[in-house]
Amino acid sequence: MWIACSLLFAIAGCSKGKAKPPPVAGLAAVPASAQVVIAADVVRVIDSPLVARAVDQLLLRDAELATRWQRLRDKCKIDVAKLKHVVLAIGPHAGDSPGTGPVLMVVTGQIAEAELSSCVRAMVGEGGGSLTAKDLSGRTLYQAKDGNRTMFFAFSRTDTVVLGSNEAYVTEALGTGKKVLDNPDIAKWIHLVDQKAPIWAAGRVDERVRGGLIKATNGQLSAGPLAMVLAIDPTSGAKIELGAIMASAKDAKTLESFAKGQLALLAMAAQVKSLGKVVDKVTIAADGDTVRFKAALGVEEVNLIISALDGGGPAEQDSPPATAGSGSAAGP
Repeated sequence: MWIACSLLFAIAGCSKGKAKPPPVAGLAAVPASAQVVIAADVVRVIDSPLVARAVDQLLLRDAELATRWQRLRDKCKIDVAKLKHVVLAIGPHAGDSPGTGPVLMVVTGQIAEAELSSCVRAMVGEGGGSLTAKDLSGRTLYQAKDGNRTMFFAFSRTDTVVLGSNEAYVTEALGTGKKVLDNPDIAKWIHLVDQKAPIWAAGRVDERVRGGLIKATNGQLSAGPLAMVLAIDPTSGAKIELGAIMASAKDAKTLESFAKGQLALLAMAAQVKSLGKVVDKVTIAADGDTVRFKAALGVEEVNLIISALDGGGPAEQDSPPATAGSGSAAGP
């Protein structure tokens, strides 16, 4: 008997390296090298125009991924209402500008692998492109090529697809290596944000951005913010909480004073765009080494912001709640 058991353990040990990685979704699929993580509860934010615009702006950082995702939605009839969660991650910058690292999208919801792959194959075939597939530790990694554009995607779970234009980053997400919560810095910052919010984000601030803020304050800061955390609830207007994590409590107080001065100037400029009431809702306070910016905006204020950003007429949220007010100052 012991010989048989020994043989079984030996066989298990030899095949271990070829075992399929465990199913992952959400943060568990984000590589440890990620510099910024953004998570959204699709069900709770699907009707928010402010969120739609923010996602569009974010995807502009990776125009190729944005184009591919839009075509997938249109051609493959992906019903956004059937999605549950979306996580976006930005890796280490690859260019000369902050935020130029590879972008990864992890989408969880009612998505079938067979239907999606068939649709993508037909979609890229229309333009003379191709869809190829290869084994990746028991999973199928698809490569969709259409002209000079390429997208990689694979299912990390039966209900979760990982997409990106960078093969190495998608492969890293699907592998068994360390993930974002194994990165002590990013994990610490993630735990500082309200992960129950419909939308939240946490990430490292690029060195060049930090240096720019030092210059903007005429050297009053010894160092720029190490990281930023953000929580947004757009279900009725928008409740926004932004935290700038500084190198020290002294720098936090300095940034608080500087930001309040800038806010006063912004309030005057905002009158031109009829955004004075929006600026009035913003509060700034230092809390240890973190400077917290908070605002609780009603539907009316959100519409004013969208209108100003788009440069058009008044924007309206879809079916705003009848009881929604103008919002009050955010509490602690």
